[in-house]
Amino acid sequence: MPTTRTPEATRERLLNAAAQLFAESGFHGTTARDIAQRGGVNLAAGHYHFGSKKELYLEVLRAEFAKVRREMSRRRVIRSQTELDRLSRQELMDLLSTRTEVMMAMLVGPPPSLHSTLMQREMCDPSEALPVIVAEFIEPMLDELKQVLQRLAPELDAATIESCAFSMVGQALFYRFTMPAWLHMKNRGSYPRDLARTAAAHITEFSLGGLDRLAAQRHRRQRAK
Repeated sequence: MPTTRTPEATRERLLNAAAQLFAESGFHGTTARDIAQRGGVNLAAGHYHFGSKKELYLEVLRAEFAKVRREMSRRRVIRSQTELDRLSRQELMDLLSTRTEVMMAMLVGPPPSLHSTLMQREMCDPSEALPVIVAEFIEPMLDELKQVLQRLAPELDAATIESCAFSMVGQALFYRFTMPAWLHMKNRGSYPRDLARTAAAHITEFSLGGLDRLAAQRHRRQRAK
C-alpha cells in the first residue's frame, strides 16, 4: 500500500532535504526545485509549507540554533547575569573552558555538526538571511561570552573585552576553516576524537593569559597617571 504523507511528514522531508542541500551547496547553490526533488515532493508543496527558499533556509538554521542552545543548556554554560555574579573566579574559568569545549565539539566533532557546516557556507558566501543569523545567533552567543570575560577582567573596557571575545572565537574557528590543511599537515584522515577537549583547554588557557596581561597593562597605565 502507498505511504500516506501527512502535512507534518511532508514538511519534515522538506526540512531534512533542505538541510542536506544547504550544507552541500550553500544557499545560493541550492534551488527550491533541488529541495523538492531531494525531498520527494512537488515544488508547490515547498511553497505551501515555507513560502520561499529564504524562509526555508531560516527554518533550517533556527532548528540548528536550537540544537546548539539545548546542548549549551545541558552543559550548563548558559547563565543569567545574577548567576554569573555569584561565581568565583575559578568557577568562571571553568565555565569559560566548558563553553569553549561545547563550541569546539560543534565545530569539529568529529564529525563537524550540520550547524557548523551551514555557518561555514554562510560566512564564505553570505545570503540575504545573514542579518537574521547575526541578530538571532551570533550576537547573543558573543554577548554571553563577553559577560564571562568581563567578570574575569572587570578593569578592562568594553571594546577590549569584545576584542578578547573575537580572539577566542577566532581560535576555535581556525580548526573548522583550516581543517583540510591541518589534516594534510598531520597526515590524518580526521581530527582526533579528543580534539574538542584538548583544543578548548589550550584556547582557554592561552586566552586567560592574554586577558591577565591586558589587565596588568591597564593597571600599569593607571599607576603611571
